Amino acid sequence: MGSLLLIRHGQAAYGTADHDRLTDRGIQQAQALGHFLTSARLDHVYTGPHRRHQQTFEYAHATHALPAPTMLPGFAEYPAVELLHHFMPRLIAEDPRFAQLPKEPTRELAGKALHTILGKWARDEWHVDGVERVEKFAERVRGALDQIIAAAQSGARIAVFTSAGPIGVSVGLTFGATPHHMVRSSIVVRNTSITEIRFRSEDFAWHPERIALVSFNSTHHLPPELHTEY
Repeated sequence: MGSLLLIRHGQAAYGTADHDRLTDRGIQQAQALGHFLTSARLDHVYTGPHRRHQQTFEYAHATHALPAPTMLPGFAEYPAVELLHHFMPRLIAEDPRFAQLPKEPTRELAGKALHTILGKWARDEWHVDGVERVEKFAERVRGALDQIIAAAQSGARIAVFTSAGPIGVSVGLTFGATPHHMVRSSIVVRNTSITEIRFRSEDFAWHPERIALVSFNSTHHLPPELHTEY
């Protein structure tokens, strides 16, 4: 069987204007990840399109040579910025504690706002034209997964540097979960955690007899002080 290692990016600068970049702690997490990957014997590496995905790979690669990555847009995160932009006025109207967020953004308050809006979006209660809906998001990620597994040779070891949302979709596919529950599972995914899925590449299908979740959200390669979720 082949192995698929799904790696969340290091801590990013959420709550700031330039949010799609690693913090100093995120860089440390990526470097620690690189040391762990020395024993992974990877055959292929993929990244999502975001800067934080690629920076996580680059800092991990700096501590251990990894295969050259291929970027796949399908591993982009759900449209968090667009969701916040469109639904923040509605959220503030329903919960005044978020009124200060546009003027004085903080990581904690931004995280709470995103999780609240994300829950509404994941249940398809809130949606707007032009912004990806939850079912389309899950379909997009599944398409990217199908693409890399279809190209994999038997026994291949593959790493994907991505975000929490695509990892939640990947885990959900092993259990036949709904898009809502896929997104819910993504909320607890830690920075630079590793989730491993094993698969049969020949005649591949998302079926319990051909795919198995081996581990979820593992951060054993990080010291306790580097454990973060957002």
